[in-house]
Amino acid sequence: MAYIQHFHSVLRWLVLLTALYAIFKAFVGMQQKAGFSKSDNMAGILFTSTIDIQLLLGLILYFTSGLGYKNIQANGMGFVMKDGFARFFAVEHISMMLIALVLIHIGRSKSKKAATDLAKHKNAFWYYLIALVIILAAIPWPFRKGFEALGWM
Repeated sequence: MAYIQHFHSVLRWLVLLTALYAIFKAFVGMQQKAGFSKSDNMAGILFTSTIDIQLLLGLILYFTSGLGYKNIQANGMGFVMKDGFARFFAVEHISMMLIALVLIHIGRSKSKKAATDLAKHKNAFWYYLIALVIILAAIPWPFRKGFEALGWM
């Protein structure tokens, strides 16, 4: 399981890079009132694909590692909710990431279906940007209180 955890941790950088790329493409398209090009579409596909892979790895970790579901089973939800570190992984991290994933997919769908190119860029920009903010808040950064000792950061 350690290799999955490591890959999940490393893949976050690709998720962040594809997010920034997709947001940048949407922002430039919005500002220049440009057509929604094949590369704009590809930016959304890359972002969506990387976050989907990250979700699969995260779900494997959630149900097999001691930080997620197994922690809830072993210690009960009361303990998990009282312990900030346990709560983060068992509840907050997965909840925020799922919300971000849903926003990314909604943004991708709306950007494909919008009537005008400007609307496509705006939908992609705002949904992806909000999702990125949530993702950044949900990552267990080593500088967060109580997370500095984690080995996979």
